[in-house]
Amino acid sequence: MSNEIKVSVIMPIYNATDYLRPALDTVLDQTLREIEVICIDDGSTDKSLAVIKEYQEKDQRIRIVTENNAGVSTARNKGIIRARGDFIIFLDADDFYEPTLIERLYVTAVKHELDIAVCEYDIYNTKQSRFAPAVPEDHSEILMSGDVVSKNDHPDHILQCMSGYVWNKLFRTSFIKEKELMFAPELYVFEDVHFICTALSFAGRVMGINEVLVHHRVYSDQSRVKLFKKYYKQVPVVYLKIKEHLASHGTYIPLAVSYLNLSASRCYKIYNLLWSDAKGDFWDLLHNGFADAFGWFKHESSDFENKDVCDFAANVGLYTHDQYTKRMDRGRELNIDKMTKDTLNIRIKSSKKRTKFRTKLGAFFSKFKRKKKAKSE
Repeated sequence: MSNEIKVSVIMPIYNATDYLRPALDTVLDQTLREIEVICIDDGSTDKSLAVIKEYQEKDQRIRIVTENNAGVSTARNKGIIRARGDFIIFLDADDFYEPTLIERLYVTAVKHELDIAVCEYDIYNTKQSRFAPAVPEDHSEILMSGDVVSKNDHPDHILQCMSGYVWNKLFRTSFIKEKELMFAPELYVFEDVHFICTALSFAGRVMGINEVLVHHRVYSDQSRVKLFKKYYKQVPVVYLKIKEHLASHGTYIPLAVSYLNLSASRCYKIYNLLWSDAKGDFWDLLHNGFADAFGWFKHESSDFENKDVCDFAANVGLYTHDQYTKRMDRGRELNIDKMTKDTLNIRIKSSKKRTKFRTKLGAFFSKFKRKKKAKSE
């Protein structure tokens, strides 16, 4: 039977009872019939496992794997290990799909000998029962040009040509296993962004099809939203891991401009999405080391594709969030066009030295006060 499987569908499931049936229905009704559906129940406490078993009784293409709530990355990795199809697609248990999704991607991938095939998607708002178009990525035109592309064709833009989601992409199984691509279990957010970027850094043949074939469901209480609110401070860790991967495989230098704009623009976007207290925490994480580790300050301002993102990066390097907001209140926001790169680097280094000095000084006085208090007692 394994020789007849063209595509392995890997579907992590955690407490998805409310939307699981529509997802499974649209997967099992795909026009490409030669598929296996690997359902990994991630320790659900609702009736998700019972629903999967019910569907398995009707359709033997479903395989069930159970685990004790180890997270979506571990679930997907277990699916990769068990996959028997020529290609793999990672679908979510709360989205729903056009019946031609897998066939269209599969036929395209086979015809053009692709490592990755990508389709478009839209957003379905459950509360409003309304569809909305997805916001295109900065360089999605590269992917949807009708050409087979790779990092060698577009080194300055390849990492920004597609979304960080995995559920609208088909991967050649031999490509995933040859490159040892796996999801990072230590990441609780943006684990798919890390996977996609590492895959793009290896892929030799990538192509998109200009059709909306996935309907991504959004609702207020979905687990990804809850995880993001809890672990948003891990976002910089994700982008640092991407850089470390690129560096270790010799692709950071050729992809440096693409990585710069990916990391800076995504961090800028995340910053603007956060609530007030979280904005300060996120900003100061970048200021206190991550922005420098990303290499933001080793580039000319002309390497940034977006002026707002460039100004954001410069301000993050120079000021803590408290300092930045006070300058904003006085109408003194830094404008990168008014500064040379050398001046900016000097001010950034000076700012970092002052920050380190204040930290050491604060620690010294805290220790002194504790000793003084202990003696008086």
